[in-house]
Amino acid sequence: MPPINHDVDTPVIPRLRSGVAARLAGLPVATLRVWERRYGVVTPPKSGAGQRLYSTADVLRLKLLRQLTRRGHGIGTIATLELEQLRSLAEGAPTMISIQSQLIRTVVAVGEGAAQRLKSIAGCNVHTVYSDLDLAQRQSETVSDAVDILFVRLSSLQPGSAERVLALRTTLRAVSVVVIYAFGTESVAESLRDAGVTVRREPVAGRELARLIAAPCDAGVSAIAATTNVQQRTQRFGDAILVKLSEQHSAIACECLRHVAEIVMQLCGFERYSQECKARSPADADLHRRLTEMTVGARMQFERALAEIIAEEGIVVDQLGRQ
Repeated sequence: MPPINHDVDTPVIPRLRSGVAARLAGLPVATLRVWERRYGVVTPPKSGAGQRLYSTADVLRLKLLRQLTRRGHGIGTIATLELEQLRSLAEGAPTMISIQSQLIRTVVAVGEGAAQRLKSIAGCNVHTVYSDLDLAQRQSETVSDAVDILFVRLSSLQPGSAERVLALRTTLRAVSVVVIYAFGTESVAESLRDAGVTVRREPVAGRELARLIAAPCDAGVSAIAATTNVQQRTQRFGDAILVKLSEQHSAIACECLRHVAEIVMQLCGFERYSQECKARSPADADLHRRLTEMTVGARMQFERALAEIIAEEGIVVDQLGRQ
């Protein structure tokens, strides 16, 4: 006799309990619980005893989610996609991919084709498009808004073009840079990677492109510090908010929220300390300036990490500030 869903008036098709559903999907039961609680990946009905009863469609959805997360997709990015979208993504077909809830990446793109591909990624705000590096260098100073990512598509990657990309990063004060190229030497690509640039050779699949935009590349603290005016990089979270965040109960067992909030507080404190240190000589003053620059760069990186954790946790900072 099929189980009865007591939340509705009619019988439902035979369903599976959580342990069986998790095993068939290749997931630990604990992971299934977290995915349901935090991301709402499936919403199975419950029996009269309160047990969740999963359908074969639920199991298929969970299998696809497990497959995609193993390929590098964040569960928070794909949890709300429809079943057909998950199938298409698993098969490598183009699909609209949300970067992360509550997070928008502001992108300056070089290359019309690159811009068109970026516009298919939900959450990617293509702020400005330049047809080539020449135009970007001539007009980039007119971009006054903050730029999360400079995305450049080059047919040919040459030493000269690599230098121009790095100069453009400085002008735009871009936090991270992604370069996609068709032809070029590995030595030039490696020099860009050493400078903190994410470099990929074509072809780049849609899902890989979405990952590059979703996860800001590690440009290195010194690279960020060198490209941004300290006076323009104000503290993203106030001290009182940071204290409240560090005291929040986290759904993540490793307590990333508390740890990252505490790191940001420490960096903010050292930043103020370094700025207030008395200089005994020009060399001493230059040292403190460099220390401040590096600290601000590190603080910005961890603030971005903290913002992503806040989004994953579903915390509303404005409400937290009123508590």
